[in-house]
Amino acid sequence: MKKLLTLGLLMLCSACFAVLPNPHIYDWGKLQVPENYHFSPSQKLEIYWEKLKSTTAAPQAIVMINGGPGMPHDSFHRATAAGGYLKDWFYALRTDFDIYYFDQRGTGNSSGLNFDILERRNVKMYGTENICRDIEELRKNVIKKDKIAVLGESYGGMVALTYAIMYPDRVSKLIIHDSSPSNQYFTHMHKNFSEMLTVLDSKLPGVRQNMLTSIQKFDNNEVSNAYNIPITSREFLSLILNYTYALRGQIILAYMVQDIATTGRSDILDALLGSILGRKGDEAFKSLPPALLLVQTSEMLDEKAVAAVQAGPDYQPWNSAWLTTVHQPRREFREYLRLNEFKGYNVISQLSKITAPTLVLAGETDFICPPAYAQTIKNNIGTHCQLVIIKNAAHGGFIEQGEFVVGKIRNFLIGYWPGYDYREKGIEEFSSRSVSREEAILVWHEGAKRLAIGGY
Repeated sequence: MKKLLTLGLLMLCSACFAVLPNPHIYDWGKLQVPENYHFSPSQKLEIYWEKLKSTTAAPQAIVMINGGPGMPHDSFHRATAAGGYLKDWFYALRTDFDIYYFDQRGTGNSSGLNFDILERRNVKMYGTENICRDIEELRKNVIKKDKIAVLGESYGGMVALTYAIMYPDRVSKLIIHDSSPSNQYFTHMHKNFSEMLTVLDSKLPGVRQNMLTSIQKFDNNEVSNAYNIPITSREFLSLILNYTYALRGQIILAYMVQDIATTGRSDILDALLGSILGRKGDEAFKSLPPALLLVQTSEMLDEKAVAAVQAGPDYQPWNSAWLTTVHQPRREFREYLRLNEFKGYNVISQLSKITAPTLVLAGETDFICPPAYAQTIKNNIGTHCQLVIIKNAAHGGFIEQGEFVVGKIRNFLIGYWPGYDYREKGIEEFSSRSVSREEAILVWHEGAKRLAIGGY
């Protein structure tokens, strides 16, 4: 029980809805691709795809690349309580586009990966460039158009940038949402979270000091909970990551640390612990998926960069010791599979190869991929790239500010949206109501579905 936080919470992964879409507005199928594009006798993989059909007779096509790595595309669907679909987050694009989703190799309904079959797979073939080759096969064999629009969010944005570099003549327009042009988001995670807490403090005054005070109380064993579970400050810092995904979660976090800083306990913390203890057998609490670990160990976890960061000044409250805890399962996985090759993801020097008109969006309080990364993308692509900073949004602007964000994207893609008011929600719309136990749990578990530490 005492190990629940150190093991379980560091291994949260996305849960799949596993529901078939509505056949009246969706098509779906599987595309066969080689596991190794450079070896003709390679075994074959299946890539699952879905098409949300356009309402126009002559639609364009857009491919949506979800976050991860290691997660299926379900984050683009809005699920009902019964497990079915509501309208997709980007449903409004149907007026002009067939919207294509797919499960990246090794995930979801595509040919899966699990620890039992890893030895029978060429594990070096499950990285970003081969996902891009799969998209190109999707374009040629399923979409059958000379050019496609491409949208990538979070890790999907990293894939989208790579695809636009590898196949610049095949991209009509490019949208990058809350992403990074390099693996720095992973090696500098503690720095990003600590610095963005200061940014959040400008919106929620006192949250940073309350966080620092809370951490000190954990270190001094001055924090209690209803279950008498000993929690270290490092475990607490991992526990609350799920709240950083959305501004509403950040507000709930602010309430929690205010309570802990002043009284040494919090009803929100008790609610979370009770929920975790009651659901530790759920999908969301299983170990990190191999597809995520393969990408992170071979492209993201740059040991030289980590060493350089740790040799410099430390950051608070997330610090180097915490970062070591996050990286450790990735190091163990690398050693387990004897993965000696590392090709760090960094496309900054190649961004000038992108020729398509590009829209980059970033949440104002995104802890994971701070807005500075979006600025780097814009600066290096050039004048045909636009940048929009989404106010009152974190790492899920297309959900938090859905109408505003989808409106901006639709306007970028087709040039207009008659009569639409591009108003963003104000901070008061997120913070004016109190926090119930049920909401505290719901928002946290939503973050658990969408985030694995370093894999989003």
